[in-house]
Amino acid sequence: MRHEELNIVRLWKPINGSHNETIIIFDLDGTLAESKAALEPEMAKLLGSLLRVARVAIISGGAWTQFEKQVLSQLAADANLSNLSILPTCGTKYYQYNSDWQQLYAENFITGEKNKIITNLNAAVKSAGFATNKIWAGKRKGLLKP
Repeated sequence: MRHEELNIVRLWKPINGSHNETIIIFDLDGTLAESKAALEPEMAKLLGSLLRVARVAIISGGAWTQFEKQVLSQLAADANLSNLSILPTCGTKYYQYNSDWQQLYAENFITGEKNKIITNLNAAVKSAGFATNKIWAGKRKGLLKP
């Protein structure tokens, strides 16, 4: 993906009422990298340069491990990670770097909520008459299990 194709959203937030701070927010898959692929070397270099001068946030539907593989492992060792915020799982988790990655926020379902959602999804799939014997990645998938 070439840097000219990037979708960039700029947000301005007043700091002490005197000036603006810019944070640049990217979606990961389809913006910074092809879906589920690591950043290309040119993009990793551009992102590293951007981190030297601006705060950056990256959001994706993927889990933390996806960010480790696709983004963090591709950045130079001297990248200014303190300017990077990571928001995996569609922003339901929030990580920042302060000598190590720290999860600052997580909106997780409790077991009862998760089981209720899965039970209702399975009931909807069954009542709609959808087949549950699809084969994905060489494995037979059935109904979800709580």
